[in-house]
Order: sequence, then structure tokens, then C-alpha cells
Amino acid sequence: MNTTISAITGLAASHQWLVTANVILSVLLALWMLRYRRLYYSARAESEQIGEAIDTLSEGVYRSSLDGRQIRANQALVKLNGYGSEAELLASVNDIAKEWYVDPTRRDDFRTILNRDGVVKDFVSEIYRHKTRERIWITESARLVRDKRTNKALFYEGSVREITETVERLRLEEQFRKLMREVPGALFQYSMKPDRSIVVTYLSPGYERVTGIPVAEAIENPDIFMACVPEADREAYRQSLGDAWGRQSPWEIEHRFVTRGGDHKWLRVSATPEFRGSEVVWHGYMSDISQRKKSDLEVEKLAYYDALTELPNRRLFFEEMTNAIAACRKENQRAALLFVDLDNFKTLNDTQGHDVGDQYLVEVARRLRDCAGENDTVARIGGDEFVVLIEHGGGDDATAARQAINTANRINSALRQRFEMGDLSYRSSASVGVVIFDGQEEKADEILKRADIAMYEAKASGRDSLAIFDPASLNKATERYRLLADLRATIARGGDELELHFQPLVDAGGQVTAAEALLRWNHPELGIVLPARFVPLADQFGMASELAMIVFEKGISSLAGWAGDSQLAGLRLAINASAHAFTNERFVPELGQLLKAHGVPGSMLTIEITEHVASRNNQVVARRMHELKALGIRLSLDDFGSGNSSLNHLKRLPFDEVKIDGSFVADIEGKDSDRALIRTILGMTRTLGLSAVAEQVETASQEQFLKDNGCEAYQGWRYAKAMPDADFKAHVRKTNNRPAAPLLADAGREAQSA
Repeated sequence: MNTTISAITGLAASHQWLVTANVILSVLLALWMLRYRRLYYSARAESEQIGEAIDTLSEGVYRSSLDGRQIRANQALVKLNGYGSEAELLASVNDIAKEWYVDPTRRDDFRTILNRDGVVKDFVSEIYRHKTRERIWITESARLVRDKRTNKALFYEGSVREITETVERLRLEEQFRKLMREVPGALFQYSMKPDRSIVVTYLSPGYERVTGIPVAEAIENPDIFMACVPEADREAYRQSLGDAWGRQSPWEIEHRFVTRGGDHKWLRVSATPEFRGSEVVWHGYMSDISQRKKSDLEVEKLAYYDALTELPNRRLFFEEMTNAIAACRKENQRAALLFVDLDNFKTLNDTQGHDVGDQYLVEVARRLRDCAGENDTVARIGGDEFVVLIEHGGGDDATAARQAINTANRINSALRQRFEMGDLSYRSSASVGVVIFDGQEEKADEILKRADIAMYEAKASGRDSLAIFDPASLNKATERYRLLADLRATIARGGDELELHFQPLVDAGGQVTAAEALLRWNHPELGIVLPARFVPLADQFGMASELAMIVFEKGISSLAGWAGDSQLAGLRLAINASAHAFTNERFVPELGQLLKAHGVPGSMLTIEITEHVASRNNQVVARRMHELKALGIRLSLDDFGSGNSSLNHLKRLPFDEVKIDGSFVADIEGKDSDRALIRTILGMTRTLGLSAVAEQVETASQEQFLKDNGCEAYQGWRYAKAMPDADFKAHVRKTNNRPAAPLLADAGREAQSA
């Protein structure tokens, strides 16, 4: 029984345990369920919070199926595609590749990377804003989501950010860089602190092209630029920049620049200031203006410099003179002006040709520069007229005069030296006029006029000399300019005041066979004016050709008159042809017309040509002489022996006679050398078949010597001076009607003395 009771008791205890265990299990289950519910709601709330957070992101977030169908999209992505809600977006998108990407192949590229790497980062594409079809740029990142147990790919999710503004900015920056590479100059920006130190903040690519300095190096060390500005220009550069800063105005400057390679340039810099407190930021542009400067210098050279000699021209000279006058007045100093006129240049130019004349002028300019001081100005103000301005002459007239005379003497000495120009060896000289001024004169042309007057004084004294201006010579200058005006007027009237005087040429028997025409001017107030006073004026002021044709017209008219007189018929007339007339293309045709109009044979006219005219084998000279010979005109080489290469002239040019220079005739009584020379000349003319005329025969002994050595014709005061036409006719009638007799009564005594 006890056993039974014990069993019953055991069963009761066991049931109680089961009940208790069931209760405990129920409680535990209830507690677990309560916890799971809490976890579920907590996870749900957290998921909702994450969803809300994703919806509030500025970047678009999505989830897509593996086949490319949109599953989820946050509000940013919905808005990016132009829709109002996620449902509208998901319902509208069917094929991402074709509907979203501008380039559909970009979808394949995206998936290839995703499948290979499991992730895609910063995948940039151009897409359509899905609803509006607006083209935009995005960057996209995504990851492939797999089952953790099976590793099977389930879907992928990622984010999208619009970068249209960034792409456009980068595109604009690239365009800007391309433009800056093409801009010929350079843009710059730098800030300047109060201590004038510089921080460069920007330099365009063109900076290196303009300056030769790499951009990075120039930004790191701004002083490199200033080191390339010539030292002489640096102060002006800094001053210009400082002035613009002080005025708070734009800055502009043109300055020289020497690159590291030694190239010399001109740069132009312009900049606008931006003031930021105590600093200023300069925004500017720099350009290479070397070509423009070169053009400007060429234009300036044309405007202010003589093209042939490269000396300052008349325009620049007058500017320098004006400055010199002002400086003398301000500093109570003296200055000097030298007027240099080349002797016989027109003859050289007309006979040798302009190319030789130009060579001569270039060499003259070089010698003048060598003679002048470093601070003196040498200028060419006319054809053969040069000036030398000595600005710093000293504090008194005497000092300035000494300096000017020393310079003038150097010039005369230099110009006496031979000029070698090709085959021509030419000896020259100059006449120099000097004037001292102290700044009281107001006009530069007045000082130049005084120097010109002094120059003519030097020329009148025999040339190859100098003269200092004398106020008394103003009267002579006034007369000279008056004479010029009167000469121009009488030439315009056909030379009504001009007449010819005739000097006889006689043969060995004393008979008059010809005459030389010598021009005289019957001035209504001055009386008879000799050619030495007015012919140079005609040459200088361009009236030489007109004057020559007046002389020939009057001479041929006289020949026509003589032909009608039985006692004068057959006399030839010699007329000198100047270089201006001889080189004039109209000379021969007009001369032929005159001979024809007056019915005078060309053989009655002899044209005398100086050795200066005939001194070069010039096609113009040779052609003109043959044209004259075709008219029957005789040609005479005047002043034979006074020039160079006389024998060559006689051999190559068609001369009929030579006139022995009077200087040799004058000295045959006292110089063995001149007597020997004349014997040689006379022998040479006989050999060449030419006739010879002796000029300036004045004494019986001269005549006898010439006659003994075979001279055929004579001219000089021993027989007659030049006389008017009426007196000449009377002289011929009287002389030629006398019985022929020996020319000399005392021939034996004179011959013995010779």
C-alpha cells in the first residue's frame, strides 16, 4: 500500500510538474512573442526611417532587378527624371538602356563592370531626363546584391547624382584654355601688396609665348619678368605702375623686353585695378607689339629721316633746332650751326649719273658723322646740303666759335680726301657756313638762313673753305634773293634782259674765224651782271635748262644774222652747254628746231663741253653727243687738261677740237712743266686729227710759243674782250679787212725768251 500511495503520490507530483512546465512554457512563449513583435515593429519603424532618410537624400537612390526593371526609386531620382511620384516613374520606365542613356551602349558598359567587379563607381554618362527628354549629365555608383547563403545575384542598387553644371563648367574651362592658347597675347592677374611685393594668381598659356618664361616659373618667381626689362626702362615701368595705383585708374605702358634668348621685343601692358583693402589686384592683358613698333619706326624713319643717307631730314632738323634754341635760352648757353654745301655736286650727279651721285652722298654723310661730336646732330636738308648742329657750344661766343671752326675744318679736310666709287676716283670739297646763336632768336629758319648766307660767303671766296656769319652780309643775301626773283621773272619773259657778248677766236694770221658767246644780264637797276652772279642761282633753283635754251636761241639767231652779211658770213659760234642742259632729254630736239627755224647749218655751231660733263663713259653723254653730231654740230672739249683722263675722253667721244685750259697758257712764260704739257697737248691733238684753241692768251710771248708748237686758233684779251653784237661786227670788219701780216712784231725776241 505504501507502495501504491507512493506511486499515486509520484503520479500527482509528475502531473503537477507538467502543469508547471506547461505554464512556464506558455509564459516563455508569450514573452518570446512579445519580444518578436517588438523587434518586428522596431525593424519596421527602422525600415521606414531608412526609407524616409533615403527619400530625403539629394542623390537619387534606386533598386533594379537584374533584367533592368526599376523596383525602387527615392524622391531625388523621381525628381531627377521629371516625375511627381515613385509610382509614376516605375510605371513609365520600361527599358533603361534605350529610354535613359543618350548612348544606349553605356548600359552594356555599366552591366559589364557590375557583373565583373560587383560594384560600379563614378560611372559618368549623358542621359535623358526621362519625362522631359532633356539631356543631362550624371555620375552613377551601384553594387550587386547576392543571397548570403547561395551567393546568387538577387538585384542591384545604387545612387545617381546630376553633374550637368560641373560638366558644363569643365567644358567651359577647356574651351577657355583652348581660347587662351590661341589668344596672341597673355592674360594675367596678380595682387600687389602695400610694400609693392607681387603674388601672381593667374597667367594664361600665351604668357610663355610672349615672354619666353614658363608660366609655372613666372608664378613662383614674379621678379623674373622685371629682370628681362632693360635697366634703362625699369624706373619708368615702376613709375607708370605706381602712378596708376595712386590715381586708382587703368594702367597702360609700352616698354622694351629682352628674352633669355637675347631677342629684343616691345611689349604693351594694360590692366585694370581692383582694390581690396590695402591690396590691389591687377587684371590685365600683355601683347607683343614688336611688329607694330617696327612699322612705327619705319613710318617715323620715312617722316623724319632721309631715305638715302639715313640722316635726320629737314623736318626732324627743325624740331632739333627748336629744342636747341629753347635749351640755349633756358641755360644761357651757346650753340652753333654749320651749313655744308658740296662744291660741284650737280656736275658730278648730271655727268656721272644719279647712282654715282647717291654713292657720293652716302659717303659724305658717313664722313660728316665721323667729324661731328657724339651729341651733335648731322642732317641732310636738301640735295647736296647738309647741316651740323652743335648744341653744347659753351657759355660764350668765342668758345662756341672755336668748337664750330674745329668741326668745320675737320669736315673740309675729310671731304677733300678722294672718293672711290667703282671705277671713278673723285676729289671733292665743300663750302661751310657757320653761325653762333644763344637762344634769343625765336625761329630756326632765321638761323638756318644766316648759316646759308655764311656758306655762300665761303663759296664766293673760292670754295673749299668756311666762313662765319657776319651781320653785314645780310645785305648781300637780300640782294641775292632779289636777284633770284628778278632772274626768274626775266626767264619767264623769254630772257628779254639777257644778251650775248662775243669774244673773237683768231687764226695764226690774226683773222677772226669764230667767236665764243658769253652771257650778260642787262639788269634794269644793277646794270651789266656777269654770269658768275646769276648762273649758280639758275642751277640751284632749277632754271638751268630754260636759261640754256635762251642762250642757244639768241646765239643761233645771231648766226642767222651774220649769214646775211658778206663780211661775217662763215663765222662759227661756240656756246658752252651746262651739265643740266646737256643731260636734258629735250635739249637736242629743241636745238634742232632752232637751227631749222633760223635756217642755220649745224656746222656753224660749236658746243663746248667741260671735262666734268664728259668725264665718264656714260651712255647718256655718248648718245647726246652723237645726236648733236647728227645735226652737224661741232663739239669742243673745254678747259682741256684741268680734269682727269682727258686722253680717254678724246679717244672715245666724237670731239672736233680741244680748248687748252687758260691756266696752263698763263704759266708757260715761267714754268717749264706747263710748256712741256702744252707741247704734249698740241702734239696729241695733231695725232688724233683734232684742232686746238688756246684760251686766255694775253701776251706776245705766249702767242709765239703756241704758234711755234702748232696751235691753230687763239682766244684772249690780246685780241679782244667779249663785246656786244654790234661792237663785235665792227671789230670783225676792221680786223678781217686788214692785210694779212705776222701776228708778232717782236716775234724773235719773244721766242728767244720762251
